[in-house]
Amino acid sequence: MRKILYIIVSTTLVCCLLAFIEHGMEINYGIKTICKISMFFLIIFAYIIMFKDFRFRDVISIKKITLKEWKKIITLGLTSAFIVLAAYLIFLPIIELDSIKSDLTDRLGITASTYILVGLYVTFGNSFIEEYFFRGFVFFNLPRRIGYIFSPLLFASYHIPMIFLWFKPLIIALCFIGLWLIGLIFHKVNEKSQTIWSSWMIHICADIMIILIGLTFFY
Repeated sequence: MRKILYIIVSTTLVCCLLAFIEHGMEINYGIKTICKISMFFLIIFAYIIMFKDFRFRDVISIKKITLKEWKKIITLGLTSAFIVLAAYLIFLPIIELDSIKSDLTDRLGITASTYILVGLYVTFGNSFIEEYFFRGFVFFNLPRRIGYIFSPLLFASYHIPMIFLWFKPLIIALCFIGLWLIGLIFHKVNEKSQTIWSSWMIHICADIMIILIGLTFFY
């Protein structure tokens, strides 16, 4: 029970703190990223010190993934990219693109000259950090039933402050539901191997499409 309480309370508090940092502090994307990585690491490190039943490398063991599973992962990844593109095209008429670009440049400090670098980090670095934290740490260290309820909700809630200024309430609500469903799917594809490789590859494919769409804001 102590482990469950530690994970739920600590991760919830950190996500609340990150939400405050997102809108309550005037710092750029780079500083926010450093804050997030530091807090995620400290939570995991403290858990290891206290409970001693989690190792950093276990959830990234590539030996647990078979060739058949890799083919399935690639298919799911391409599907996720297509879904992102389809959703963007469907909701494009009601998306305020100028508001998104303004938020990226004014609040986060992302410009045309830094967008590519940020995009590479988001695609490969940030996706790994999120998968490791929400799936590799939170989900795998909670009882299965609790993990399936708590982790997707935390994952969805964590993302909402980032897009809060981009969309109208209806789209934000749809994003929350979509992120929650994505969290459930990511847990399902990871369960067999007990690693984050499946969800990370799918996450990368979805982020690639998001970054490609974002290119139209700057170029």
